[in-house]
Amino acid sequence: MPIDQIAATFIANSLSLNLEKTKKVLSLLIDEDCTVPFISRYRKENTGGMDEVQVGNILAGYNNYIEIEKRRTYISETIKGLEKLTKELEHKIARASTLNELEDLYAPYKSKRKTKGVFAIEAGLQALAEIVKKTDLSIKELMKREGAKFINKEKKFESIEDIMEGVKAIISDEIIHNTEIKDVLRKDFWREALLHSEKKKNSEKIKEFEKFKDYFNFEQKIKELRLAKASHRFLAMRRGMLLKVLKVKVVYNEESALKTITKRTFELQKLGCAEFISECIKKAYTSSIYPSLDLEIKSELKKLSDKSAIDVFGINLKNLLLQPYLGQKAVLGIDPGVRTGCKVAVIDKNGTFLIDIVIYPHKPRNDIDSSKNAIENCLSEFNINHIAVGNGTFGRETLEFLKKHVNQVKSGKVKAMLVNEDGASIYSASEIARKEFPDKDLTVRGAISIARRFQDPLGELVKIDPKSIGVGQYQHDVNQPQLKKSLTSVVENCVNYVGVDLNTASAPLLSYISGVGPSLAENIVKFRTKASGFKNRNELLKVSRFTAKIFEQSAGF
Repeated sequence: MPIDQIAATFIANSLSLNLEKTKKVLSLLIDEDCTVPFISRYRKENTGGMDEVQVGNILAGYNNYIEIEKRRTYISETIKGLEKLTKELEHKIARASTLNELEDLYAPYKSKRKTKGVFAIEAGLQALAEIVKKTDLSIKELMKREGAKFINKEKKFESIEDIMEGVKAIISDEIIHNTEIKDVLRKDFWREALLHSEKKKNSEKIKEFEKFKDYFNFEQKIKELRLAKASHRFLAMRRGMLLKVLKVKVVYNEESALKTITKRTFELQKLGCAEFISECIKKAYTSSIYPSLDLEIKSELKKLSDKSAIDVFGINLKNLLLQPYLGQKAVLGIDPGVRTGCKVAVIDKNGTFLIDIVIYPHKPRNDIDSSKNAIENCLSEFNINHIAVGNGTFGRETLEFLKKHVNQVKSGKVKAMLVNEDGASIYSASEIARKEFPDKDLTVRGAISIARRFQDPLGELVKIDPKSIGVGQYQHDVNQPQLKKSLTSVVENCVNYVGVDLNTASAPLLSYISGVGPSLAENIVKFRTKASGFKNRNELLKVSRFTAKIFEQSAGF
């Protein structure tokens, strides 16, 4: 089976998609180097009408497949280099379908600190361990008969007690490295285990202590926490754990786990050393298997919670970017302030900045009349019918001032409303803002951004780091590269869904067009400025580094 067929089968199965359609999408993505927006818009006949989310999931599935295959190759080659790659192990590695399964198989061969079991084997105790696993004698009788033969003072096994501990370590290690046992317990944990959180001792001294009071004695089934609707709970518990307010652990019935291990290893009723072997089983579980699964499940819950939180981010961001578009109308934007006043900026119908002023309608100045006159003059002079007020500190009070005192607003001729200003301060301090308005104060840049995002939300919000727009929770807790990748994809899909005006779009907006990117967007703007605009799309081919392939991917948007 060729590698593309294997990849397609893996992805189709994991996403429950049609195999042939998955192969066609992969071919477009990998072989033809097409972008997700281009495929979902212009290759529907190849994909069976898949949207950008489905095509994006196939791309993510392919990247996951590549990651697993790279790890599979590394593990095989490493174990082969150690001259320990048996046919059976090679077959198991080839069949493993997840990273967890691969890591379980690789665990015994990792370079690490030697265990007591390894030292015991080096001291020659493996033969005695094999006897323990089969003998009819009790451990006491066996040690009395055979134990002295295995004393090795050079290797620091100097007494019968040392010998017994060494044998216990050997048998425990064998159980720990039994991948079948761990896989069965893994499934049992996900099906039946609970996640328990409690207050850590002396955590009252920590500043954020009170924020986590709902989790001071909290318990929920892991299978419920893995659902999207409960993901915020795990992220909250994890934050409390990182701040050392909470202790979080997986809870599973130990007796049930020991029975599971025993069932798959030894028939204790037939063994003379049954009690001793039970101790080995318990040691393997408590010292390694349980801690390993506890850590693995928390890590997996983190990934699942991250995905759920990031999905919510994406949905909220899409709704924000695609909110109603005012269009080519002049707007007056206000960045509310108290002591330093409200910064006012006016933009024309094309988003071009015209003027800025400062008004002081609030305490301590309460300069109502001057503020009223200044706003009314701007509205009249620039023929403005829309005012956008940032919804931050004193936003509502500023809106109230406009409705009470500004005649054009009172009469209904001019509409004033609050606008979400999340991220405006990030934009105002950014390199993009400095390049656009090098001689303007940060707060003036913020007022311009507020006006522009009311006029054209998508065109302005693309200039801001998506996670700074305030569209989700736990943005600092989730996987940052994944968050950035996901939100960038959302922005890209939104921009390509709406399309842009080649002669007016900013470089940040153009950079999200299929196949373009930041540096090429700058080249487009430079060419546009020099040529006084594009006469037709074919002129894009005259732009430096704008290839025929990029033209194919981008021209339709």
